[in-house]
Amino acid sequence: MNDTGFSGLVCTHWGHWRELQMQPIARLALAPGQVRLRIAHAGVGFAVSLFVAGTYQRKPPLPFTPGTEASGVVLEVAPDVRHVRPGDRVVAALDWGAFAQEAVTTADTVYPVPTGLSLAHAAAMPITYGTTWSALAWRGQLQAGETLLVHGAGGALGMAAVQIGRLIGARVIATASTAEKREAALAQGAAHALSSDSDALAAAVKAIAPQGVDVVFDPVGGDLFDASLRCVAPGARLLVIGFTGGRAASVPTNLALVKNVAVIGFNYGYYIGWGLTDERARYAAAVQTVVGRALAAVAEGAMPPPRIQRMPFAQWEAAIDTVMSRRSVGKVILDIAPDLDVARPEESN
Repeated sequence: MNDTGFSGLVCTHWGHWRELQMQPIARLALAPGQVRLRIAHAGVGFAVSLFVAGTYQRKPPLPFTPGTEASGVVLEVAPDVRHVRPGDRVVAALDWGAFAQEAVTTADTVYPVPTGLSLAHAAAMPITYGTTWSALAWRGQLQAGETLLVHGAGGALGMAAVQIGRLIGARVIATASTAEKREAALAQGAAHALSSDSDALAAAVKAIAPQGVDVVFDPVGGDLFDASLRCVAPGARLLVIGFTGGRAASVPTNLALVKNVAVIGFNYGYYIGWGLTDERARYAAAVQTVVGRALAAVAEGAMPPPRIQRMPFAQWEAAIDTVMSRRSVGKVILDIAPDLDVARPEESN
């Protein structure tokens, strides 16, 4: 591999994401345990604004390229990497670096993409579906026959929770802010789709599930979390995934006690090296299994492909704005080198 550079978005100082600039980037040598990728597609998420502002829980060294989900083709691997090789179609969860033509990342968080799954759809999955599957299975202990309440079901995480909840065998009640997003949640497998009006939530849920719900998947927080406490069955598990609603709720522990309810925080970043200490090697096998199952479920038709909204790399500003303004339905994907996605299946969304 020669040292000719490539292009990507670069953050040179802490600030607003609109201040990112497209710049040439020098190619670095691989360290042990690393993989070099030619990126075909990159996922866009809310966290990009926090990374660029320097307010995320981890601060990359300046300058850096944002973006944490990417799919593409392996260009080069370090001698100690065994599970992927040059030419493989893969998807990766990166610390940062996805908004570029190439990226280097640890092999622990690179996952083979099975035949039958396009790289565009795969780019929506390593963090989004890894988070959702592990939260519901590991921490929520969701079982077939239980009722799952999913907030933010029009977004990427919520939509993945709808799909995975149905795959596990739960009855899924989704909430979303618009009719379009509620229709999308129903199309992805929700049995019911409700408004995200927190004042009306408890009555609407109890009309469907009089005993209450068994598990709540909540990436929104705020008033919806407060309302969820009035919707749960005895012994329920409330999964705290994030706070896109803008407020981290306070837990009234008297209600948790009376209802015998568990409020469970879930930080997927802990398992892929984003915690206070880097634990990715410790959990690599477990995460490989979870992400592999999600990718296979879509490739084999057990789950529908992620709903994606594709935009050219040149329109990166519009793509990020679509996410930040909450206009997106499903996952926004930047097409960086879509020609790499050869022999891909027909994309229906």
